[in-house]
Amino acid sequence: NSLDMAGEVTGPRECPVTGFETSPGRAAEQEQGDKLRLRPESFADHYSQARMFYRSLAEAEQAHVAFALVFELSKVGLEHIRVRTVANLVNVDPDLAQRVADGIGMPVPKASKAAAEVQDLDLSPALRIIDGPLEPQDIVGRSIAIFVADGSDAAAVAKMTKAIEGAGARAVIVAPKVGGAKMSDGSLLKADAQLAAYPSVMADAVVIALSKEGTAMLLKEGAAVQFVMDAFAHLKAIAASDEAQPLLDKAGVEPDDGVMGLDGEFIAAAAKRYWDREPGVRMLP
Repeated sequence: NSLDMAGEVTGPRECPVTGFETSPGRAAEQEQGDKLRLRPESFADHYSQARMFYRSLAEAEQAHVAFALVFELSKVGLEHIRVRTVANLVNVDPDLAQRVADGIGMPVPKASKAAAEVQDLDLSPALRIIDGPLEPQDIVGRSIAIFVADGSDAAAVAKMTKAIEGAGARAVIVAPKVGGAKMSDGSLLKADAQLAAYPSVMADAVVIALSKEGTAMLLKEGAAVQFVMDAFAHLKAIAASDEAQPLLDKAGVEPDDGVMGLDGEFIAAAAKRYWDREPGVRMLP
């Protein structure tokens, strides 16, 4: 026992004979009758809480639950396991079961037999993140990537960095080389990360502060295109200089409320994800 090896001499221990013993209550002398280990009838209700949780979610969150189930079941090699799982989902929510069945390419089976009647519990907005009471409204504690290269506008980068840090977030300077980039005023801006080692998945939002020359160079760099493509696909806010537009075009970035220029309301935008963008970047069940 690790507690014995640590020299711990007091506290609870397993029974060396049976491994478990019932501990007497605090008022053991007042207890009467037989002590039984029984489960309440509600223990047999396997689906009501799951139904309440799923139906309390925002539409985008429900899509992510369905997507996750499709992903996991797609790796299950035994067909009867997939069928049984979807049959269980019918009891949770028929629409969810249909989405998952469509996602893995199978008909919806008959609902599995429930051990107890499934209840329609009151929904709870507290269970959702999107439009829920705990949805973040600021960028405090987040990491915002500022992508620069030789020729980037020094004043624009400094202004954006100040705004990000002033809002309580961390500005991460990302450059093609970790040694930094030579800015438009001739100064060297040291980088916090090198592009090849810092994909945009590591940031909560991104700023693409490139010059015309820097953009032309990075159009040939797959990591740069992927950086922007992933930020867009992950529904993050993107602020970009006008000169960086060719890179956005190559990455497939389309205009929406989360894509703006460097002079836009980026700080407020960076606090959100842009769920309306999702159907255009991936196939959801």
